[in-house]
Amino acid sequence: MDAIKKFDEWLGRVDKFLMIVLAVAATLTAFVNVVARYVFKSSLVWASELTTYLFIWMTFFGASYGFEVGMHMSFDAIVKALPAKLCKAVTILSTLIVLFFLIMLTIWGVNLVRFDYMTGQVSINLRIPFWIIYLAVPITMATASWRVFVKLIEVIMTPGEKLKMRPSSELEGAQEGGTAE
Repeated sequence: MDAIKKFDEWLGRVDKFLMIVLAVAATLTAFVNVVARYVFKSSLVWASELTTYLFIWMTFFGASYGFEVGMHMSFDAIVKALPAKLCKAVTILSTLIVLFFLIMLTIWGVNLVRFDYMTGQVSINLRIPFWIIYLAVPITMATASWRVFVKLIEVIMTPGEKLKMRPSSELEGAQEGGTAE
């Protein structure tokens, strides 16, 4: 389990790093384009397209990271009100459903990338092959699947009573511990 946790932590650091780099690159690209438009009266034709693709990638990596920190919507109050064994069973079932959905999105993303690779379509201004742009889907859905798989292992290994008492997300845990502002 230690190796799984270490890999998961490393993956979280990679996701955070990529989110930051992509957000900074998108913001700088948009800023440079605005300066070019208003100061030099000439906009960069490709800047809007690049900004859009960078924000899309950033959003997908953020969604994947959201599974690590538990920031996606859930109805824990109802589940935690159930008896311990039923709470655990419902949590396992719902985690399995999410995992199945994410695996299906990963497979769909791989098929999308393969299709776009075969068609050879490219973006209008940057001439980037669409398969590269769409790689965000299978990569981030695979990492999200990994994260949900790790959560599933944690849920299975946690006794029902402790499962009912644990915070739903890192944010909730920080607020209960008095570390959130």
